[in-house]
Amino acid sequence: MQKLLPTVLLILLLSTRLLAWSTKEHVLLTRLAAEELIADPSTPEAMKHWLRRAAPDLRDRQDEKLFLLEQRVGIFPRGAAGVGFWATIPDMNAMLEKPGAEIKLEPFQAPEHLMHFIGLEFFMPDETKRTYAEDLSHKPGIESFPRDYHDARYQRAGMLPFRVEQCFGELVKSLREKRLSDEPGQYPRDEHAAKWAGFLAHYLEDNTQPHHATVDYKSASYFPNPLRAPNIHANMEYRLVDDDLDDYPELRKEFWNSLEQSLAELKDPAKSDDPWTATLEVALVSYDALPMIGRAGLAAYTDEKGQPTDRFNASAFFHFKGVYHAKQMTVLQLKAYQMAWAVKRVERVWRQAWDQATATAPIDLTTKTSDGVEN
Repeated sequence: MQKLLPTVLLILLLSTRLLAWSTKEHVLLTRLAAEELIADPSTPEAMKHWLRRAAPDLRDRQDEKLFLLEQRVGIFPRGAAGVGFWATIPDMNAMLEKPGAEIKLEPFQAPEHLMHFIGLEFFMPDETKRTYAEDLSHKPGIESFPRDYHDARYQRAGMLPFRVEQCFGELVKSLREKRLSDEPGQYPRDEHAAKWAGFLAHYLEDNTQPHHATVDYKSASYFPNPLRAPNIHANMEYRLVDDDLDDYPELRKEFWNSLEQSLAELKDPAKSDDPWTATLEVALVSYDALPMIGRAGLAAYTDEKGQPTDRFNASAFFHFKGVYHAKQMTVLQLKAYQMAWAVKRVERVWRQAWDQATATAPIDLTTKTSDGVEN
């Protein structure tokens, strides 16, 4: 047991910075994307066939609701399979990194944990403005980002746009080579489209968590002592959906209803079809939610007498109202919107990868493997 403690402590320390949505949320969002694509009449039948094989744990919407409302998952992807499982692995890999001895991902020569975010302020031309400002005046324009991962700023800001682009390319390559899923005897066994679709889903989903677009990734600047500020990042993501101390049943029901409404109404607002550019677009839009989240965090840790408190008031946080892109909403509705956006991003980019892979030749999924099973 003592040998396990350092690893567990490392996971707990790193998880506050690395996780955008929780393990449970990544599984849910990825499955929802697969389920929506399968239900979409415009999705090619061959792609639907592949998704069913690549996501063997798909559910109907009612079962997904029960999964969100009732199931505790935790850090490790218990019960997940196929693309839903693979969508959790980037966080698992990052959590197991040893500080100072990380494995550097090629070609970026950067560790896994830098793949999950992009601190936009690092690209402000004025170096004195490379911090978070509540009035959003320290948010750079998209033209400020060089498409060159050798730029030293990315080693601090994060590599998310480049990792999305890389995973997209690997997914297209795997589909073209008809390496579609994990098959017995396949070598290398873990190099296939289901893996890369899951990895790609993970980073696309991270992209819609506003804290993954800023240097102030815990909204610490909203508190009198930022060094002792509570972790608003964690409150925004896993706490409502998969907290190990409180299930917030009524808030969860309210959240599910908002999520379903957003899924029904939302279309991916990213303008570009280029994965690298669109990732920056998503980060720049999501950044505008940070003031609302920060103020909600401060309200959640203020008691009825207006004094600071260490106790988290979930209702005060999730029912806090603000304006996000000219629309008034609660933080709960904001979370639902951003998570629904994640689903739509995954749907769109998976479909782009499929179309690109099959542009010159269709993928035949009816061939038989050596053991006679339909591939």
